[in-house]
Amino acid sequence: MTGNSNTTTMSSNREMILKIVTGGVALALAFVLSQLKLFELPNGGTVTPASVLPIIIFAMAFGPAWGFVVAIIFSLLQLIGGYLLTPFQVILDYTLGYASLGITGFAALPSAKRVLYKNPLKRFANAGVVKAIIFTVLSYIVRWFCSVLSGVIFYSEYAGDMNPWIYSMVYNGSFLSLDLAFLLVVMVVFYLVLMKAYKKSSI
Repeated sequence: MTGNSNTTTMSSNREMILKIVTGGVALALAFVLSQLKLFELPNGGTVTPASVLPIIIFAMAFGPAWGFVVAIIFSLLQLIGGYLLTPFQVILDYTLGYASLGITGFAALPSAKRVLYKNPLKRFANAGVVKAIIFTVLSYIVRWFCSVLSGVIFYSEYAGDMNPWIYSMVYNGSFLSLDLAFLLVVMVVFYLVLMKAYKKSSI
């Protein structure tokens, strides 16, 4: 009994260390990539080189709970150099907007299967790219909704004669759809490269 307890404790400790280390690496990579802007709209909104992919991979490697934690930390990092008007605007555009990435954690393998793989990338690969795409799209829809609401409440003067809701939906949809499209292309390519590498290593 004692031996089994010690083994379980050691395994739990290793998993916790893996979560913390991988989370730190994912946040660092995501933050650096988020500073490389491929396209930026004049009133806010950027397209980046798949900057949130490290967060998605982490969430799919460790599940939704830890995925939301790291996504929220990432949202705090995005406040650096961000458009900050009021606390509620910050919550909509940043806290809730980027925290929605944690939704991709629901695409992860069940906990009992996840721990069988020590490599987080293998956990991501084995969860499947189709699930990754579906939950990533869902997370972007939530982020888009938060941005639309923020646009209507705080940036309606930019709409001019246009309906603020339509303006906000089109404006936020323009850059988020491009960012999502670029992200999904990179994600699929990365997934295919991973699967090819794992197949070769198993020969």
